[in-house]
Amino acid sequence: MKKTYVMTFAIATALVMVLAAGIALTYQSSQSSQSSQSTKSGTSQSSQSKSGTLAVMGADPAVASSGVSDATIAYSSVYAHQAGYAMASGWTQVGGSGTMDLMSSQGTAQTLASSQVNATSYDAFRFNVDSCKVVYQGTTYTAAVASSTITAQSQNRVSVNSSSSAAALVDLRTFIENTATSSNPQFVFSATAMAAAVPPQAAVSLSLQIGATADLSSQAWWSSFVSETSTNLIVHGTISGSTMTLNLQNSGSANAEVQEIIVTPLSATATLSASLPSSLSGSAVFTVGSSGSVQQASTLQASTLLNGGVTVASGGSTSLDYSGNAISGAQLTGIVTGQEYIVTCIGANTYASTTVVAS
Repeated sequence: MKKTYVMTFAIATALVMVLAAGIALTYQSSQSSQSSQSTKSGTSQSSQSKSGTLAVMGADPAVASSGVSDATIAYSSVYAHQAGYAMASGWTQVGGSGTMDLMSSQGTAQTLASSQVNATSYDAFRFNVDSCKVVYQGTTYTAAVASSTITAQSQNRVSVNSSSSAAALVDLRTFIENTATSSNPQFVFSATAMAAAVPPQAAVSLSLQIGATADLSSQAWWSSFVSETSTNLIVHGTISGSTMTLNLQNSGSANAEVQEIIVTPLSATATLSASLPSSLSGSAVFTVGSSGSVQQASTLQASTLLNGGVTVASGGSTSLDYSGNAISGAQLTGIVTGQEYIVTCIGANTYASTTVVAS
């Protein structure tokens, strides 16, 4: 009995020791795993926590109806798009809301938003246009907003790091049209945009506080950006009572998009300059389809203007033809032989005009 008892006790002791060793090994393995996971998690969080300052600037000398002396938009929800993501995702908010002067001189940029974002590269920018105020002949009017979200693909990537501030420039190409009369105006705001990275050596010399403005006109990178993203549409044409033929040649670096044609009698109030007629009521307005078809507009609602359009590639040319009902407008009874008319072609990133003598 004593011998059996001793053997039983020894076996029990051995089992306890094995179990204790197993528990200790399991605990050690668990701690090692947790430590490993903690290390991995810490590395990931450390990588994701790297950030830098990104500022988004806006520039826009708008092409507006003659008589418009000032125009301002209220914007919100400024976002930057992380490179490598599809456009449906990868957006990071940079700022909230503010106002932007659309009638600043060429080369003047305003900081719209600035904040800390992930240190990575960004290739597009967008913001909402909530409203637009227009000062016309001394009175302020609220314009209809046809382009409520502005999205701009960047010509080059904007790289954000933790050691210095980065800046992106969004250059709006805006039209402000008076679709009614001079005495009872109704304005429409529409715009497209191009974007580019502000070179780091230029960004350090700029004030990037929200609302601050900077004169870029003397900077070489700005001049290169404007040249590379601009069209130069040359227009030749003929016009008669019910026909119009336009020959378009684009010698600019960017593709032109012709979406709307405006025919206006040349007068003291309608001159050949970088502006639109004071109102479209005295003009004939045509819309251009993607196939190059030209239709006389039966309505001047915002939804019908600056849509569709035909592309004239950089270095390319095309012809647009209209033949149909008599060319007329709300206050334009017809085309008069021998009269001079301003023919204006506008569209996404496109403005061109010429004078034509009616035949």
